[in-house]
Amino acid sequence: MRKRWLCLTFIGIMLFFLTHTGFTRGHYYFNGKVNAISKEFINVSGKVFYITKDCRVAIHKKVNGAFFENPASLRNVKIGDWVTVKVIGNLVTEILIERYKR
Repeated sequence: MRKRWLCLTFIGIMLFFLTHTGFTRGHYYFNGKVNAISKEFINVSGKVFYITKDCRVAIHKKVNGAFFENPASLRNVKIGDWVTVKVIGNLVTEILIERYKR
């Protein structure tokens, strides 16, 4: 009985630390082409990411050699668009639509 309790406690502590250390690594950016998109997820170049409810979406445009960023929504993201997504763990917090790469 005592060994079972120790084993379950150890497994619980291990799972706790494994789930919480995924978000402490910080964020990274992933570039690619949109294969599929919905309100909950986005598939960029074969990788599936979940979209947060407060995800920021912007359109990057290049005009006369200068880059501009305009606010957008998820409706502006189309299949085949080139995007850069900001990812924390497996959650997308920012989507940048790169219109100049068409």
